[in-house]
Amino acid sequence: MAHICQCLSRLLTFRQDFPVTISGNHRKTGQQFVVEVASLAHGLLQLGVSPGDVIAISAYNSDSYLEWLLAIAFVGGIAAPLNYRWSFEEARFAMAVVKPVMLVIDESCYSWYFKFQQTDIQSLKWRVLLDSPSSDFAKKWNVLTPGILKKHIVKPIEFNYSWAPEGAVIICFTSGTTGKPKGVTISHEALIIQSLAKIAIVGYSEDDVYLHTAPLCHIGGLSSAMAMLMVGGCHVFMPKFDAELAVDAIEQHTVTSFITVPAIMASLISIVRHKETWKGGELVKKILNGGGSLSLELIKDSNIFFHKAKLISAYGMTEACSSLTFLTLYDPMQKTTSRPFQTYGEVESKHLIHQPQGVCVGKAAPHVELKICTDSSGDTGRILTRGPHLMVRYWDQTLTTSSNQRNEVWLDTGDIGSMDCHGNLWLLGRTNGRIKSGGENIYPEEVEAILLVHPGVANVVIVGIPDARFTELVAACIQPSENWQWLEHSTSNEEYHLSKKNLQQYCLENSLSRFVSQILLMIYLSVGRTHLFS
Repeated sequence: MAHICQCLSRLLTFRQDFPVTISGNHRKTGQQFVVEVASLAHGLLQLGVSPGDVIAISAYNSDSYLEWLLAIAFVGGIAAPLNYRWSFEEARFAMAVVKPVMLVIDESCYSWYFKFQQTDIQSLKWRVLLDSPSSDFAKKWNVLTPGILKKHIVKPIEFNYSWAPEGAVIICFTSGTTGKPKGVTISHEALIIQSLAKIAIVGYSEDDVYLHTAPLCHIGGLSSAMAMLMVGGCHVFMPKFDAELAVDAIEQHTVTSFITVPAIMASLISIVRHKETWKGGELVKKILNGGGSLSLELIKDSNIFFHKAKLISAYGMTEACSSLTFLTLYDPMQKTTSRPFQTYGEVESKHLIHQPQGVCVGKAAPHVELKICTDSSGDTGRILTRGPHLMVRYWDQTLTTSSNQRNEVWLDTGDIGSMDCHGNLWLLGRTNGRIKSGGENIYPEEVEAILLVHPGVANVVIVGIPDARFTELVAACIQPSENWQWLEHSTSNEEYHLSKKNLQQYCLENSLSRFVSQILLMIYLSVGRTHLFS
């Protein structure tokens, strides 16, 4: 059976004395990294963790995070990464869904820990802090540390893996906006197959130095990390994405590959274009974009500032373990972009990108089967997929099919598109109207429901506005209630006053994720007037 820890034997031998992780000032060779994973796995077994147990983890990116994911899998556990940007209510909802036996956190969400002390999560047996609290603190709050769990160094290492039921290894949550994220159950097989596709198409190898720009709680960050583990490349971590830190890391650690969403690419380019000297253009060889299509301007800028990099865009979803299709936007070895984006001139290039049938997202990965389910005589319809890359199920749903049957079941992606005669998939829109912003999925109905509770909001419609950096911005079209006034620049909370600032704060206080609240635009609608406040 497939198991994601099968990469460890390669790291222990082939990369024994080579650095495989760089986190801050700490470097670990392949041997050191594998020993850490094995020691942690041994500690979990000694503690009483059993196959099928769920361990929730919420933390910044680090080598420790990656070790925990592998150690949990090693003992047959199921890791449930939680998004540290969630509100407490979202985290509590996810915990109630997956019923973890252990919660592992770091400083990114200490407030969660203290609130969970007062919340009845009956399944929780153990709590772990990835940081190093004082012994008094650990005793007072009854917490474990990685040091306690790793007290017995395991040598020689025996790779006696265990499996959870259904072959499950990760519960990856889709992007929730109001505390109702869905837990997608991913199998060892799906993760490995997805990783092999990325290795084949992107071209990852043991010579790569990979910068983690995406959080490990997202399927894109997870699957790319797995691909890099399989080839034995070097992982460079920063706690969370910061454009200036990323640019410095690329030059300092001779980074050769990373993944982006349009917002990340825009932030990187905004920093690089103002540097007097920039070495990264010669270093970076592979960039994989996801979470929305890059604009023509961003593609051109990336070709300028990362001129040695092969630029590939991927279309996918959490339920399909990340990428379904891949499209090469630029290949420096060919000095041209690949069809249908082949650039013969600026006018023609723009015309090729904006076709009536939508946006081209490339051809299916080798393991992916796609089809278009049309409801009429046209060529456009719902995009369906099937194959070993699909999720086992949503965690709170009962399993109704065997693993063999799952490969025969078509999954509706929720998107609308068409397939051309060359096998390219063209994405037209979304059947459920969700908004993609900064790599996150945002559901209009959920944001509308929060705003409509506000006494000053009579009506509201949430729409997505195209944006080169975030792919889409979230805009709330607000009709104030009778006797309420809109004050453009006010932060006042006085009665009958509405403004962008106080509505954003209201959303934040009512369980809307911080990242949505901060990018939410307000459009004030009144009779005969429309005003946009960004």
